[in-house]
Amino acid sequence: MGERDARRDYLDPSPPSRGRGQGEGALRCGGHVHESSRLGEQDMRPIVGMITIGQSPRSDVVPDMVEILGPGVEIRERGALDGLSPREIAALAPASDDDLLVTRLADGSSVFVAKRHMVARVQALIDELETFGVTMTALLCTGAFPRFRSRRPFVEPQEILLGLLRGLSWEGRLGILTPSLRHVPQTEARWRSVGFDPVVVPLSPYQEEDPAALHGACIALREGQAGLVVMDCIGFRRKTRDTLQRELGVPVLVANLLVARVVAELCGL
Repeated sequence: MGERDARRDYLDPSPPSRGRGQGEGALRCGGHVHESSRLGEQDMRPIVGMITIGQSPRSDVVPDMVEILGPGVEIRERGALDGLSPREIAALAPASDDDLLVTRLADGSSVFVAKRHMVARVQALIDELETFGVTMTALLCTGAFPRFRSRRPFVEPQEILLGLLRGLSWEGRLGILTPSLRHVPQTEARWRSVGFDPVVVPLSPYQEEDPAALHGACIALREGQAGLVVMDCIGFRRKTRDTLQRELGVPVLVANLLVARVVAELCGL
């Protein structure tokens, strides 16, 4: 599937106001909000819900996904931490025995949360988006979660990655970029539990432009004899993938772009 030229427009994540039809919405472009009347036959366009475990909008990754989806898809973003105060977010921090997740807040900072606190919040957002009338919903997190309840197609990045890797073969080990040193033990255990021999290397997706950190990750992956690399966090970007492929000479998978391609296929694009 070729990538499509597309405007970096995506829908305002706020719920629709009263009296607004399902096919209407507000397009956010360059920091401004515009009514989406310029696109005809709006009710016929797929509406894709995107749920982050942090705060929406995910202006770091959704624009790259929209480049693949093109302008014929409406995006409704929701965040499990939307509307919460710093104190309320702090209360969701992981304990020492929790599975942890790291995510991005609206101000660009990152925060650790316990996965157990996120499950019910994500389910509530799935329900909300389906009530709104989305065509499908995609989770913007590569963590392994219990099965969610949904009436419409629901895209889970971890399951997409796992299914793809089971259909591939390559020489060398599976390289995994995980978002922090704290993630390494649980990430290694998760991938070993599904039959892989991973070399797990920490690299924050929110500091991936640090040349020293990226160089160190490349060295660790090369020394670990990684023959294929998975960027195991939705926050990793295309440009980091490009650098890794250039330095390592092996395939590198970006979770958010892979999800976008699956969503595009489901939408018939």
